[in-house]
Amino acid sequence: MTRLRGYRGTDRGLLAGPWLPGELLGLPVAGRPPLAEPAAVAEPDGTEGGPDELCIVPDTGFVRWTGIDWVNRRARLEIGLHRRPDDLPGLLAAAVEHGFHGLNLHRLYGWVTPAAQPPAAALAACGFRREAVAPEGMWFDGRAVDREIWGAVRRD
Repeated sequence: MTRLRGYRGTDRGLLAGPWLPGELLGLPVAGRPPLAEPAAVAEPDGTEGGPDELCIVPDTGFVRWTGIDWVNRRARLEIGLHRRPDDLPGLLAAAVEHGFHGLNLHRLYGWVTPAAQPPAAALAACGFRREAVAPEGMWFDGRAVDREIWGAVRRD
């Protein structure tokens, strides 16, 4: 299983890369124009119990639980990877495990852009299900494409 660790200032380079911004599973996009702005997330601001939790996948990217709603125990999951890890299902499982048990959340959800060909089977294997479709919800590859919301609910 992939191990996540806390963010350190030396990890700054892992916070920007060639994936679609805000994706539940942001894998490098093949053929992304070299002049395109890389997708990026901000460094943590250091406040305890803030609206974000950020972990690092060593030498690979980040996992962020953002917009955490502590009352309703839910958060949007966002992953940005510079390269596809050997154990992608293990990385997703570690992200879900930390969200549900480390952060004590009940629901995780995120955006998925089908045109970018994310591995839906890996998402489904970790308990995510497609919940909604936003028709033409994103501009990708020169055209408007659908965007989906996928979610997982803690069942223990």
